Amino acid sequence: MLLRKLVAALCPLLLCIVLCLLYRWLDGVLAAGLFGSFLLKGLLLGVALALIIPLAGLRCHAKGLQPWLYVGAALLGVTLGYQYLETIGAVHSQLLLSLFTLNGQVILVESAAAGFMTVTALLVKG
Repeated sequence: MLLRKLVAALCPLLLCIVLCLLYRWLDGVLAAGLFGSFLLKGLLLGVALALIIPLAGLRCHAKGLQPWLYVGAALLGVTLGYQYLETIGAVHSQLLLSLFTLNGQVILVESAAAGFMTVTALLVKG
């Protein structure tokens, strides 16, 4: 039982340390402030967040919510796709641009949520 408690207490911390080291490495490899950099960091953050509960040894079962997680992740994917097209100049809509900002932190949060929802849906036993 002590081992399970230690795993539950230390796995999230270790995951954060690994993610911070990975972010530092990515900052050296990728140009800071690019759309792809924020997207990749957000996806990694979402995956790490989704893995905290299973790595801690907890199990969860949700009934009927798995498809809805995929729908939410797909909607966020469409939003991120539009933001990418807006970034490279392929599309431009003043109305949509007012709804979907091109701020790096927003892209990071949206991609983190998409990564979290996707991995959680994959791990849930329907």
